[in-house]
Amino acid sequence: MPIASPIAPLLLLLSSSAPVLAQSQTSPWDMSGAPRFTVTADTAGETREVPISPNRTLAFVFDTPVQKGGVGVEEREGFRQVALSEDGLMLNLLPSDALKPGRRLRLTVRFADGATPTSLDFTLVVSPRADPQVEVYRELRPCDSYRQQAEEAEARARHYQTLLARERSEHGAPRGLMGLLALKQMDVEGIRSKPITVEVTPRPGEAFSVQDAVSYRATGGADDAKVTRLAVALILRNQESTPWMPTHAQLVGDGVRWEVEVWLPQPLSPGETGRVLLEVERPGLAGSGPYLLKLWEEGTTRAVTLSGVTFP
Repeated sequence: MPIASPIAPLLLLLSSSAPVLAQSQTSPWDMSGAPRFTVTADTAGETREVPISPNRTLAFVFDTPVQKGGVGVEEREGFRQVALSEDGLMLNLLPSDALKPGRRLRLTVRFADGATPTSLDFTLVVSPRADPQVEVYRELRPCDSYRQQAEEAEARARHYQTLLARERSEHGAPRGLMGLLALKQMDVEGIRSKPITVEVTPRPGEAFSVQDAVSYRATGGADDAKVTRLAVALILRNQESTPWMPTHAQLVGDGVRWEVEVWLPQPLSPGETGRVLLEVERPGLAGSGPYLLKLWEEGTTRAVTLSGVTFP
């Protein structure tokens, strides 16, 4: 008869009754490579300690550019080098022998895009051992994107309310110039036009050019309730590699931002030139400008900004 091993019951007892050791919290130092910090707007104020060693270069690698001139380090004279790369994505620090072990210094970096968190603080701790590189990943505040979505939704609601009111007012009215006269949307001065020269400011990676631009003005309504209708006709060329369909627009000037109706029968294909029509209705006698006109495609960041838009 085989003799039972005394070890087996002992192992069973330990596995069933011994308490489970709590796991330590995850350290910012990534064991798979360089030390790494992932920061959000909510954690921007937390303490982040980074060891530095005299005569050893430490490189901070960022995923978003740091503002030029946006680096501040305590006791700058104790560093042989504090250099930010041209693209703002890498910061090199070279401490000197003047910094003694245990010394704690503050490093502040400010980001170039202005999004939250706008800046971060690090505590540099002088130590005999330090890693050559630290990676910093910055997650923008979620509410920034929520705020943008809310503003776009509000703009769309105002736009559709305007369209609905116009449809109701124009129902049963004649079309064309007779309709404008019947609805008192044009007075004896008629519709005035003016060729305009605009400057296009595309976003990074976008390429659009204006072949022609004409602005229009029509004034109507009763003397005590004048309404000015402003319109712009653009011949726009899409020099991007993907189609573009502007769905929203805004006219900015005179301290006010106005929602603009956009009309384009179909998306503008790559390399194609098309006619984009825009119109806004403003109470009172609107000024002649200059205005800023922005067009963008819903659900994307693709936008075109035209500055210097004037009206007759």
